Amino acid sequence: MKKKAIALVLSIVMLFSATTLPASAIDFESASEPITKVLGKALGTVFTGLVTVLNAFMGENDKFVEEDEYVYDNFYEGTGEFISEAKPGATWSLGQAEASLVPEDWQDEKYDLYLGGFISEQNLFTNDVREILDDMKVRVIAMDDGSGRGTSVFATIDSIGIANGDARIIRAMLSEFAKKNNINSINIFSTHTHSGIDTQGLWTEIFRKWPKNILSAFTRIGETEQGTDPEYMDFLYNTVATAIKTAVDNMEAGMMTYAEKDIGAKYFNNKNRPSADGLDSSLRRLTFYPANKSSRPTIILNMSSHPDVVGLATADDPVKGHGVSGDYVYYIGETLNGAGYDFMFFNGAIAGIYIGGIDVEAHRRVDTADNYGTEIGKMVLGMTMSEEEIKADEYLMSLNFTQEQTAGHSYTPWYEGWVPAKEETVEPVLNLKLKKVEVPVTNPVIKAAGKLGVVNYTIKCSGLIKREYKVTTEIGYMEIGDSMQIAFVPGEFCADLWNGGSSLTAEASISGEAFTGKTVTEIFGEDTVVFGLANDAVGYIVPDNDYCMCLAFGHYHETLSLGKNTASTLMSAFEALAEEIK
Repeated sequence: MKKKAIALVLSIVMLFSATTLPASAIDFESASEPITKVLGKALGTVFTGLVTVLNAFMGENDKFVEEDEYVYDNFYEGTGEFISEAKPGATWSLGQAEASLVPEDWQDEKYDLYLGGFISEQNLFTNDVREILDDMKVRVIAMDDGSGRGTSVFATIDSIGIANGDARIIRAMLSEFAKKNNINSINIFSTHTHSGIDTQGLWTEIFRKWPKNILSAFTRIGETEQGTDPEYMDFLYNTVATAIKTAVDNMEAGMMTYAEKDIGAKYFNNKNRPSADGLDSSLRRLTFYPANKSSRPTIILNMSSHPDVVGLATADDPVKGHGVSGDYVYYIGETLNGAGYDFMFFNGAIAGIYIGGIDVEAHRRVDTADNYGTEIGKMVLGMTMSEEEIKADEYLMSLNFTQEQTAGHSYTPWYEGWVPAKEETVEPVLNLKLKKVEVPVTNPVIKAAGKLGVVNYTIKCSGLIKREYKVTTEIGYMEIGDSMQIAFVPGEFCADLWNGGSSLTAEASISGEAFTGKTVTEIFGEDTVVFGLANDAVGYIVPDNDYCMCLAFGHYHETLSLGKNTASTLMSAFEALAEEIK
């Protein structure tokens, strides 16, 4: 009993650390490279060994399914045949909808709600919801290129992440609707806000659920309790499904334009992964203009962002990490809505990418998110305008920071020296192909999280003595006219894997070896971009050669990754997908 008690305590410490590392990981960035590589590998070996031992004593729950019994249902393949030009007489059709994911009765005792994204000592290791700061939304667009191949649906949820199992529950709810409306795919994304209601279960009431689940995992007695609140998840499923139906019902004909502008590294910060220097600093804007001039146009924005501003508790913030917020994505939307546009958002390659550039730091973190989101929103609106046109725009000028907001800080208006981006008309062609991928689960922390039963993943099992685990996820590739080529990635993607970077090299990586796979742009072309957290949230996706479970030197991401071969498995699948669509 003594040994089991010690193992129980160690498991709590280890598993708890996996959810708190982003705020407290050991920082040895100043160590020289040889020491980093040697010590990092040593720490990784020790940590992996300890958690592996703990796993040996933990039993599997009903989320672990034997390979011959495993069924992956509610999967869509996409548009089918790829076309190279619009069908004669074809035009775009698009419908937009959005809905709040905060229940009106959120304070009712039937809910047990926590923020997803942070657990820290500053809020006594609990982040229960006590205040609604702005809103947590689902935004949906339904798109059809008039080719007869059906409608593609895309929903983005303001949350830390949506598991593939949850995405497929929503698809199942819409099965008959999809058949009746010739829907070729239903795709669920997340913004990755760290201040939305927890939709993954890792940031739950740890002092009640985790000990119970750990005891069940070690003793094989009783059932584990999922981390997410079932009442809330049912509310989310129904709200998202209803919003999808509304978007499809709202579809109308129109035309679409595309513009892209690199706003510079100033507005982004690659602070949390020193070995990687890939950075996506562009804003990409699709704008749909309905033929009916009385209907609102829709702006669809893709940018790589890590909305973690609001959720963290701070000593001088009265909310202290208990307030629900859509973070700065919400304030981008508010800025565009104020100009008369509906809004849709797709995140990009975000591993290690955070905000930068806004010197206006507010007393409350939600105000900082407001400042940053409003600034990005202004850039999106003014993307194709000259500096003179921007200065003459009454709405944009009304959003300039006040003297009170800039007091004590240096601030240069975003539009000074602004060079307008070119805008092009997008031909009505939407090609989309999705592919199932099996990713080996080799990370012992993720195995342990699975055995604790806190997240909604079904894990495929094989082997009698040496158990092997896999998770089935999805990737995809989409073309929107000749303007956008997009890879769908099911997690937090290291930008180096998108279009190259230092962590792919032997010199910069902790292993001293080079990454042997191809990047997204090498596979699909140099203009290909990323839609991250697509149809799943498998955690961080970092290059195999720069993978180390050492919790130091900027390598905490690996603790929340499926395993060392996640990146190479996905990149190989992308290569196979590229061959299939030739």
